[in-house]
Parts: sequence; C-alpha cells; structure tokens
Amino acid sequence: MGMHHTVAKRGRAARGLSALAALGTLGAATLLSGCYVTAQGSRYLALRAKARPLEKVLADPATKPELRALVETAARVRVFATAELGLAETKNFRSLVVLDSDRLATVVQACAELSFDRHLWSYPLVGKLPYKGFFDPAEAEKEAAARRAEGLDVIVRPVDAFSTLGWFSDPLFSFMAGYDEADLAELVIHELCHATAFAKGAEDWNEELATFVGREGAARYLAAREGPDSPSLAAARLSRREAEAFAAWLRGTAAALEPVYAAADPPERKRERKAAVIAERAAAFEREYGNSFETERYRGFPMARLNNAYLDLYRLYEGESGLYRDYFEKAAGGDLRRFVADMAALAGTKEKGGPKEAMRRALAGR
Repeated sequence: MGMHHTVAKRGRAARGLSALAALGTLGAATLLSGCYVTAQGSRYLALRAKARPLEKVLADPATKPELRALVETAARVRVFATAELGLAETKNFRSLVVLDSDRLATVVQACAELSFDRHLWSYPLVGKLPYKGFFDPAEAEKEAAARRAEGLDVIVRPVDAFSTLGWFSDPLFSFMAGYDEADLAELVIHELCHATAFAKGAEDWNEELATFVGREGAARYLAAREGPDSPSLAAARLSRREAEAFAAWLRGTAAALEPVYAAADPPERKRERKAAVIAERAAAFEREYGNSFETERYRGFPMARLNNAYLDLYRLYEGESGLYRDYFEKAAGGDLRRFVADMAALAGTKEKGGPKEAMRRALAGR
C-alpha cells in the first residue's frame, strides 16, 4: 500500500527536505486506524465522495482539456499494466477527484538521531509502518514536533497518491494533470504493483519492489506507445539514471555515518562527527555533481541539511535496487510479467527472512 510523493522532476519547485526524488508510501490503514481514525477517516471518505467515474468525466463537455488528457493517459497505462505486465486488475484509477491542492496528504517519518533505528507507528491489520499521514498539513507538523521533542530526526513530506490494496477504489486526482506521461505511468504502475504484491511487515521489500516495477514498467509502456527511440523514453531513462545516482549518493552518506554511530563515543562527540560527515558529503556533492548528473535537476539540493530520517527514507525505498535488477535479469530472464508473477508469489512466503531473502536464495541457487 504505497504512496507516491511529490517529486522535483515533475516540475515543482523543491520544498527543502520535503521535495524528494524517490517514491514514498502511506497505506490507507494508517489514515483509517488508530487514535486519529475519526478525523483522518472522515476526511478520506469526504474525498472519495467527490470522485466521478472516468466515463462521466470524458462525457462531460465542460471537462477541461488537461483533465481529459489525464483520464485518457491513465486509462491507457492501466490497460497496459494489467494486460502486458500482469498487474492486478482492480477498480483503481477509474474515477477522478478534483482538488484545490498540489498534494493528497502530508506524511511524517522519523528516525533515531544517532543511529538508523527507524521509528514505527502501530496500526491494526497491517502492523507497524514507518510513517504517519495527515490530510491537514498542520496536524502533520504537530506530530513532527512531538517526535522531535523525543529527540528523533524527522521529515515532513507531501504525497500525491496511494494504494489501499483493494479496500477502496483509488481515484486519480486533478493535480496529476501536471505530470508528463512517463511520470503518470510510473505512478499508476507503482501503485498497481502494491495491489499485486504486498508482504505484511516487509516495508523495505514492498517499496523497493514497487519502485523497480514502476520505473521498469513505465519505460516499457513508453517503448510500446512511442517506439524504442522516442524522445520521451530517452528522457525517462535519463531521469531514472539520475534518480538512481541521487539515491546512491544518499546511500553512500548513510554508509559513511554508520561507523560514527557504531563507535563507543559519547553522544556529543557522535553529533560532532555526524555534522562533519554531512558537511563533507555536501561539499563533495557540489564539487563532483557533473560526474553523476547530466541535468540540473538535483543541483542545489540542500545536502548540508540532511538528517537520518531523510537518509532512512532512501534506505527504505532505494536500499537494494540491485537485487531486483539481478532477479529480473537472471531469474526472470528480463521478462517483467514473469518477474511480477514471481514477486506476487514470494509476497506470501513464510520462509525465514521474508521475500527478500527468498529472492537471494533463488539467485544463489542458479
């Protein structure tokens, strides 16, 4: 049950540490369970009540051209995702909600200050998850302040779509009309992947999988629609390379911090060393930018303001991208439909280590 968040590559201005270039998640259960069920649940249901079937949107002569294009593109992607990629046929993205907002919700994530111990919130049905979402940004800020008061590193970020794993039919939202075809395809395929393969208690695997399938599936959609040499596909591949390079840089920063946190130093010394590592990495990012990036998409990113919560977000969603690429190429023979079917089967594994370890065992046994 993932949630896509706003990304800089879609043309929005960066929002400090809230403008991310990766995929984020939030399950509807996090909005409809726990002590804040009444407020969040009523707001979600109020949004759902505004949804119009896509057939009515298209039949309405008053529908704006950009919304008509959004509906038509999403329908094409959904058909491709189910027919060609084997993703689950659901009622998702068959309706539209018009919102006067650039986001669907706001999510809080937190991590220990001097380790990568992830803060988890507990929910019925889905267990513990590393995020808490709110439809009112002010409520998210209040939650963030409470976690900071506990000494945690915190991020607050906008999100723009989520999958409810079939509990509800997930709609399109009007602000998605600003996305290009590649980004919309990635979003739809990412969320449909969550509805196809989801393992309870394996948040890393769920998000890494949907990230991989979303990107790979969007590329195949563009190739099928426009041809393998299309400018749109070339642009999407460049965007993907840069997103992966950015994630790799953040993983490197986290790796540089791990020995700092593991050392037997007093907390104040660890804070000093943490600050020094982040400052050095920020300077190196600016100095070496041209070695990894062809565009200016990530230029000026505030690396000096990184904290553990932001770094852990990338550890969650981009932590082991190579594992999925290896399985896709070696075990699934480069067949994305077969890969999706394998992952749907592995989601239910009862073996020790969960689906990620099952993937490693399958690769080792080849």
